[in-house]
Amino acid sequence: MDNKDAVIIFKTGGTTSEQKVVRKSAANFEKESRDICEALGLEGDLEFITTTTSEHLFGYSFHYSLPRVCGFKRNETRISYPEDICVENAVLVTTPSFLEVMRKYDVMPPVKPKVIITAGAKLEDKTFAYALTIADKVVDVYGSTETGVIGYRTTFETKRLTLFKGIEVLEAGEDFTKIATEYSLESPVVIQDRINVVDGGIEFLNRAGRVLKVQEKRILSNEIESAIKKSELVEDVYCFENSGKLAALAVLTDEGKEFLIQNDKLSLIKKLKSELKDSFEVVPQKWKFFDEIPYRANGKIDRNLIAEIFDLNLSMPLVLSRFIEDNLGVFRLCFIRNSNFYKGHFDGFPILPGVVQLFYANWFTKLVFGMDCTKGQIRKVKFTSIIHPSEIVELELKKTNKGVEYKYLREDAVCSSGMLPAENNL
Repeated sequence: MDNKDAVIIFKTGGTTSEQKVVRKSAANFEKESRDICEALGLEGDLEFITTTTSEHLFGYSFHYSLPRVCGFKRNETRISYPEDICVENAVLVTTPSFLEVMRKYDVMPPVKPKVIITAGAKLEDKTFAYALTIADKVVDVYGSTETGVIGYRTTFETKRLTLFKGIEVLEAGEDFTKIATEYSLESPVVIQDRINVVDGGIEFLNRAGRVLKVQEKRILSNEIESAIKKSELVEDVYCFENSGKLAALAVLTDEGKEFLIQNDKLSLIKKLKSELKDSFEVVPQKWKFFDEIPYRANGKIDRNLIAEIFDLNLSMPLVLSRFIEDNLGVFRLCFIRNSNFYKGHFDGFPILPGVVQLFYANWFTKLVFGMDCTKGQIRKVKFTSIIHPSEIVELELKKTNKGVEYKYLREDAVCSSGMLPAENNL
């Protein structure tokens, strides 16, 4: 990085689905870092910490380049849990999804950061407001891999973003924006984002690239997602094309979870579809329900995990809540009454099959610990109490040097338990 002619290469899907190579010089990063520092008024004995990685541009720009160029301390230990935020005078570089989890479970860090800098996805107003309760200052940054940083805001009371010094909006079209940037070797750059230019700043509207074509119909995913989120039963949703059909992964409100438990999945889907059919020609035909929209460490949607959820042949349990810390994961689950694995097990007296309990013990182990325990011997398996349809149970996972201990519990009673093998780390 001492050589300003050095070139750093990033690969990105950009604001479209096509992967592209983006080249930036060390001089680009130095200019960007100094402009960010000046715009945000960063000074004093600050220490930068992060939940992201330097493999992605956001982590590289804010956790590697900025503190290095501007002379701040950089803590290399990655933050995995809110409990790890224990540094005085910290600048926390993180994603909206990490902050959303903290807000959802009302987690307070041991030491409040001086500044939170976040980027990578939309920061909801309620999450922005929460972040302001745990930090002196919150900065919501908008940018792209192609352009580098573009604009920022420090309050949720306005959607207006202030442009960074090295950015000029040349043209704002119906489905694109042309930007001159000093933070990339290529300039000007055309990105597939829609913005308004207002009062010397900008307002981000949406990504024009999220246009889906289903059944020969053009669908604006953000419009149908906004309509679904108007339901009192849905907190968040992500829509996408899946095998030629419109699919929706939805996060339910407490009212939505109660409706699903008291009724069934088919009744919930029918109700949600009925709220959309008068406004949209095509509504989601495939629905899955999860406790959160999954994101990767860089703040982008985890499409691989979403695809895995939709590829499951078994009905998903309803995840009511989760707690994850170090080598422990606890999920409150409800296996809804009309789930497909109850068919034939048994007619007139359905119970949760043991093989389903083993499958989801491994599935959630993979989710929490990145371990696939499908190969190897499962030991100490015990079934001590029947789990009935729509009962609420806890799945407790404890990682040890021998494997992963799992237990399904109803209050304090153990319904089943066992030890998943330790091999096959992903």
